[in-house]
Amino acid sequence: MIARFLIPKILQCVFVIWATYTVAFLLMHALPGDPVLAALSLRGGDATSTDPAQLDALRARYGLDGSLWQQYLGGFLGIFAGDFGVSIATGEPVSAMVGRAFPHTAAVAVFALVAGFVAALAFTVWAYVARPAWLRDVVTQIPPLGIAIPAFLTGLVLISVFSFGLGWFPASGTGGFASIVLPGITLALPTGAIFFQVFSAAVFDAGASPFVTTANAKGLAQRTVVTRHVLRNALLPSITIIGLQIGYLAGGTAVVETVFSRDGIGRLTVDAVLARDVNVVMGVVVVVATVYAVVTLVVDGLYGVIDPRTRTRLLRGKVSAR
Repeated sequence: MIARFLIPKILQCVFVIWATYTVAFLLMHALPGDPVLAALSLRGGDATSTDPAQLDALRARYGLDGSLWQQYLGGFLGIFAGDFGVSIATGEPVSAMVGRAFPHTAAVAVFALVAGFVAALAFTVWAYVARPAWLRDVVTQIPPLGIAIPAFLTGLVLISVFSFGLGWFPASGTGGFASIVLPGITLALPTGAIFFQVFSAAVFDAGASPFVTTANAKGLAQRTVVTRHVLRNALLPSITIIGLQIGYLAGGTAVVETVFSRDGIGRLTVDAVLARDVNVVMGVVVVVATVYAVVTLVVDGLYGVIDPRTRTRLLRGKVSAR
């Protein structure tokens, strides 16, 4: 029974990676012009050599020779070996470039996820216990501002106040934990707002359930009712959107890392797009898709363990199989 639960999730994970690679490959090769010649022209200007023999050698080096099917299959099979080809702009292996940039982006993303989740939890509890009703309405309108305000504007305001004004945190760079705080907060605001939208709806729905009414009728303290009955039953919907948040953070880092001049996946992608470096773009897309798919797979597995209904169904299936 457990295998029947996990195998479709694993197949879905593999399908997401394959579909992402396929769509990205088709889009990159649908661009007009020769990618090698375009990248070299952007790098060298009018002095770029157009000797056919030299261009053929460069295409072979960068894995862009042969038919479209050969390039597609060669690139897809290279994923399983961790080989994303060679950067056209720098001549460095793409896996090495992504490997250096990924930890910086992961640090900011984890900070944003944790800070956003904690902030959403705090605002949700505050809105749930707030009295009178007008105060609750005011509290519920605060978190959506995190989505309404553009990330680049938030980043610039944080830099002006906490870097140039107070001098608490660096305005740019990737050295140490202090450099993570401001970009992490910039991403945590929209992330927390999305968490709040889902979490608050689940909390208010659970708060109107009969078991909460019964707990209040028994005279239990409000803290006990909120922690043991309301929050416990409202956490499940929030867990399921963590995978979606990973996808959002992967795209949001491009703006944040540019504003804060940080090394990372987002800035690497922007530089690769500007340089028409198709190998780097494909490598980043595949890595982000893999992280998203794996996180979604783990979340789905945890959901099956945490949700009592799914856990009971799995246990029943295991017993019946015996």
